Amino acid sequence: MAECVVEDRGSYFQITDFNLDTEDFHYIFQKIEDVLKTKKQDMLLSLAEVGVLYSSHLAVLVRIHQLMHKNNLRFAISDVSPEIKNLLQITQLDSILSIYETIDDFKNSLKLSNVKQQPEMNFEWQISQTGDDVINIVCKGNMFSGEQLDKLQERISDFFSIVFDFSNLQSMDSDSIALLDKLADSHSVSITGANAELVEQFRQKLIYGKVKLS
Repeated sequence: MAECVVEDRGSYFQITDFNLDTEDFHYIFQKIEDVLKTKKQDMLLSLAEVGVLYSSHLAVLVRIHQLMHKNNLRFAISDVSPEIKNLLQITQLDSILSIYETIDDFKNSLKLSNVKQQPEMNFEWQISQTGDDVINIVCKGNMFSGEQLDKLQERISDFFSIVFDFSNLQSMDSDSIALLDKLADSHSVSITGANAELVEQFRQKLIYGKVKLS
């Protein structure tokens, strides 16, 4: 009797060869726990080849959901027949399980989720020299590691006194904060207009006392 397989599909795991004829489902939970140790991502089970679900099967679905929920991940099912969909509604399991018409619908939900979770990479900066060795840098958007941050670092390294205007800066990543920390070791670094969230990040990264805030 073939056991089920948990396959890594890149952005999610998919349970395949799910054998509904066996009464011993212990192996599926062990396999899920094993793959989650290597990678944290959502789990999908397609019911395209399943015509009927019994109470024992529903119990397995609930246990998988609980296991995934414990890891702050989703357990989704797709390709649900009208009969199974009706059963899930009657048992009210449709309120806790993520149900999709097709696998593609599930994949699209992952793409939308990733877009919402990641801030726009729209970091912009403008430099003006206000003295022989003093520059003012107006930053906008989200200050993340990348080409723009690298260019900024190259432009400002020769100046001793650096003033950052963060009035229009929304967020920063750890690499950007590390840059401020490094600059503060050998430069005079001042920051104006930082929002409360940024100031808290400075506190947590222990650079609060190394830069001048106003």
